Amino acid sequence: MKASTLKTFLDVHTWTGLCSGLALFIAFYAGALTVFWLELDAWASALDVPQMHQDYEQAQQLFDMTLEVAPGAADRVRLYLSRPGQEGHRMRWFEQVDDETFESHEFRLDQGGGVYSQHEGSQLADFIYRLHFTAGLPSSFGLYVLGIICVIYGLALVTGVVIFLPNFFRDLFVVRTGDNKKRFWLDTHNVVGLLSLPWHIMFAWSSALLAIGVFVMVPFQYLVYEKDMESLIGSDLGVVEHPEPTGEQAPVLPVKDLIGVARSEVPGLEPEQIRYEYVGDTNAVVTVRGKTASGTLSPFASVTMNASTGRVVDVRDPAEATVGATFYTGLISLHYATFGGYVTRWLYFLLGLAGAFLFYSGNLLWIESRRRRRSPEQTRGAVFLARLNTGVCIGCMAGISAAFVASRVLSGMVDRVDVSAYAYFAVFFLSIGWSYLRPVATATRDLLYLAALLSAAIPLLDVMMVDVLPWNEVGSIHWPVVTIDALALLAAVAFWRMGVAVQQRAMRGDLNSVWAGDQLGSKTSGAAVGLKLQSTRGRE
Repeated sequence: MKASTLKTFLDVHTWTGLCSGLALFIAFYAGALTVFWLELDAWASALDVPQMHQDYEQAQQLFDMTLEVAPGAADRVRLYLSRPGQEGHRMRWFEQVDDETFESHEFRLDQGGGVYSQHEGSQLADFIYRLHFTAGLPSSFGLYVLGIICVIYGLALVTGVVIFLPNFFRDLFVVRTGDNKKRFWLDTHNVVGLLSLPWHIMFAWSSALLAIGVFVMVPFQYLVYEKDMESLIGSDLGVVEHPEPTGEQAPVLPVKDLIGVARSEVPGLEPEQIRYEYVGDTNAVVTVRGKTASGTLSPFASVTMNASTGRVVDVRDPAEATVGATFYTGLISLHYATFGGYVTRWLYFLLGLAGAFLFYSGNLLWIESRRRRRSPEQTRGAVFLARLNTGVCIGCMAGISAAFVASRVLSGMVDRVDVSAYAYFAVFFLSIGWSYLRPVATATRDLLYLAALLSAAIPLLDVMMVDVLPWNEVGSIHWPVVTIDALALLAAVAFWRMGVAVQQRAMRGDLNSVWAGDQLGSKTSGAAVGLKLQSTRGRE
């Protein structure tokens, strides 16, 4: 390949990476946590009313009592059935406040058989999930922005492979440590990127398709299929036409009977969710959703029926799905790791962290590539990106840990729905501000220490407030709490060690760098500075 061609690919790779890297760092770091959404929800609810596994009779009781206290839920409500890892039934519905705002409500059975609202409960898991697909931008447009960023991300992947191919076999497993930090970050960036490349390709493609696929279909809808595209591919996308309500009253079949009808249509179905629409109307519709041993990537099946008669309207069995439906549901399963059990979820967790590292290291490479080795004054662009990279990336990690802490500390508040989001954004934006107020090395060290302390506070608060002793609780209902506490403790150790490494490099590394030691306020004699500068030039 010509040098000019390779340089063009390198430029495209660099700028597409810079344009998408910070947002994708947030998406990947939060996404690594969302593969354990159920465990996050169980952790956040550990101080609420304890829940035990409940049967279908109790599900019916919750359904009836919820409609008594919240008649507005009859139009559209979901019943989440009790299952391992998420004990206790839940009723959830969204009340429309205005044209663009919906208010979430959730109801559970209490220990006395009554119903109570969890409207004011912790929304930590939901917030981290929103952070994953919006990178912290408003939900109204954040999803679409991230979809466009994922297209740019795909271009960065392609150009990165082209750049690495000439030295594929020579550099694949090579990581060179030493004084040349640029070489170290380049080697680790290449190794992580190439080893996880298939997963990154899948994620870039599926993210763009799920986020902005609707815009791709618009020209076909209006120019090719004359507004009739839904009738052609709607069934493959899971669209089911529901009849309009008649206004005539009709009773709803019991929960147990609805599940029986669904299991007769899809043998082996393990129901997880029941969706009701227009409860009490003769045209009320119910969809029972759950998992089945389909032998495909997607284990999810659903049966839609009339709520009062049980007449089946639609059946979605992945074992008998069309090619289009199998492709679409399989892509969703690949994206959300809904196959393979805990082994797959742990693998996705590690790959998510590796992806976040990929974008962080890419920015460090750009900074190191533009370092002035013979002048203590660095380029404005390098200093600006170093500050931004520190503030956004480390601020994101510290902010998520702060969201955990706030969710636990403020659990006794009357209203804590948004407390996780407030804590995250407060720490996130303060971190960015701190990175611009302080020298780069100082801010990076301080924010890593902050992330370590906030992460260490998570298990400490659980021991104090949840009364969890790891050696007693691993096999109990609190096992998600113990798991998350263990991960938080590991994160605290990792953040602290990274902070120490930044400080050591600042004190002992090259003077001509954004990470220079004098930025930590060290008082170095003129002779020492001269010797250090001389040794630095000697290594060049």
